[in-house]
Amino acid sequence: MKAKRILLAALCLMLVSAGGERTIQGAMKKPGKPSGVMATAVKRTVVLSWIKGKKASGTEIYLYDRQKKRYIKKADSKASRYVVKGLKPGVSYGFKVRSYRIYKKKKYYSGYSKVVRASMAAKGESTIKNFLKTAVAPVGSTLYIWGGGWNKADTGTGKDGKRIGLNGEWNRFFLSQNSRYNYKKHRYRHGKGLDCSGFVGWTVYNIRNTVPGKGGYVRKAKDQPKLFAEKGWGSYKSKKKVADYKAGDVMGSSSCGHVWIVIGACRDGSVVLVHSSPKGVQLSGSPTKKGRKKSQALALAKKYMKKYHRTWYRRYPDCSRGKSYLTQYGQMRWDVSGNHVMEDPEGYQHKYADAILKDIYRN
Repeated sequence: MKAKRILLAALCLMLVSAGGERTIQGAMKKPGKPSGVMATAVKRTVVLSWIKGKKASGTEIYLYDRQKKRYIKKADSKASRYVVKGLKPGVSYGFKVRSYRIYKKKKYYSGYSKVVRASMAAKGESTIKNFLKTAVAPVGSTLYIWGGGWNKADTGTGKDGKRIGLNGEWNRFFLSQNSRYNYKKHRYRHGKGLDCSGFVGWTVYNIRNTVPGKGGYVRKAKDQPKLFAEKGWGSYKSKKKVADYKAGDVMGSSSCGHVWIVIGACRDGSVVLVHSSPKGVQLSGSPTKKGRKKSQALALAKKYMKKYHRTWYRRYPDCSRGKSYLTQYGQMRWDVSGNHVMEDPEGYQHKYADAILKDIYRN
């Protein structure tokens, strides 16, 4: 009897081992899940972009069907972006994607990405919400690179400044560094990250274009807000005339050599902003107008960086910025009438930063 029990135990172990091996082999055949998935509304289209999963042969795109109340397959793509056309103005759409791999004539799938949503403008090209959602996409995964987003001649927009979606190399470079990262040792390492004007130029490019490689919007930091106003997209105020801050404002300074985007103002007068500044693309908080450093904006910036960008926050926990952010910057404010580029159907320009951040990160 004892010998039989030993034999049965050995057989069971062999079967379990074989099953486990098949499970491992099956998992090894599956492609990696797409990452960095973005959905950006541009006129009557939504541009979906993603970083391809490892070993992926292609990517399947799914659109939420309100009538069927489920996601239906929209398309296959061998690239890392797909343009969904013919969408209705003023409507919000949900998407998700997954990788597939063809291996020995069989198709293996990754899990689905998180759902991403895009709201269509009713008349204009895009919305303040789309602009800010695009701006926060590289937060916590893209380091500051002097010249990042510029061309190699350093005269205007380069490849990354005219890129649709995220560059997977930005995150790979971030993961290869540590808390002692010094941007001065990595100047002009194109394709590894973005500088302040490269970041703003990339953000604007993505809300205005469906294909990469067209003319871009990367200029000197001090010139970008004026350039956008001169194009008829909004109005410009010099630093002495800036009285308040609203979602989407583009702020530039000649004395500071920096440019950034307003997420929203807080009740105490402080401002939550998104920018690329050493160490890289992150949320930051200004002090109050009276100079109090422990502001509501700083608390919000730390809260969202810690919750949604943990690896970054553990390395670079400083989210504070000085009072110069409220005194030394000119301002471009978008015209949200829908007659030019931008609309604001969600009313972000009339909301405080806490409500805006909650909505951006929820959707």
